[in-house]
Amino acid sequence: MDAYPLSLSMLILEKQKDYDIYMDNDYSKTTEDLLRMGLNAIAKTREDKRIIRESILSETRESGLTIKTRSEWGAKKAQVSDGDDWNYSAIVLHHAGNSYSCDEDSLNKLRQAEKTDINSFGHLSYHYAIDCLGVIFETLDIREKGAHLKGANTGHIGIVFLSDFSLPGEAGKYGPSRWDSLSEFSGQFKDDWDQSFDLPTIQQKNAIEALVKILIKHFPIKELGGHREFATLNALGRACPGTYGLQIAASLRAQFNLTSHGEK
Repeated sequence: MDAYPLSLSMLILEKQKDYDIYMDNDYSKTTEDLLRMGLNAIAKTREDKRIIRESILSETRESGLTIKTRSEWGAKKAQVSDGDDWNYSAIVLHHAGNSYSCDEDSLNKLRQAEKTDINSFGHLSYHYAIDCLGVIFETLDIREKGAHLKGANTGHIGIVFLSDFSLPGEAGKYGPSRWDSLSEFSGQFKDDWDQSFDLPTIQQKNAIEALVKILIKHFPIKELGGHREFATLNALGRACPGTYGLQIAASLRAQFNLTSHGEK
């Protein structure tokens, strides 16, 4: 004997049929759409990231610029890593400071920066460096977190000009107290007496413009500024990237419709 009357059993079968159709059509379609949306929002896979790194390199070369990978310029193997990073939302511009000059060989300057950074962080702190001739160096794999913005490196691409873009006295005026450390004291003491500085070259301006254009194509970049403008993230004063570096940052923001840090 049936558990339900015949008419109720037929109704249940009809509802089950409707439910099966719903599961086969609307539900599966909805699930497929949700999965697709979810997959698009998930962080890029390791292979995807590798492809994007290669795309940045190839697109830079296609724009007519020279970019040298870490292996091509002979970067030293990093002693440590601060971990992976991705989905960058900001670009931070730096300059190498008053220990550097456009009169020097760029590879020697890069080696000097590499030695300083490895001693301090165990690896190069910036993702890219640009010399006075507009040559771009991959200094840190874009898949790795930098060490160029104290306490706030996640989501920030670091680019350094191998130049001194600050005017005499900027280090003392905008930097942290010279009594904070021996390196700050020596740097600011030198800045007090050093009257030399570099003007950005046309090649450097062309290189940074092309590189930023490529980076904002691959990452959700919203902010761009100098180290000094981002220093509020860790309550530290910074002269970097100097007066002329800040002018470059302002020009790039206007060109690519980006904001400075904290701007609404």
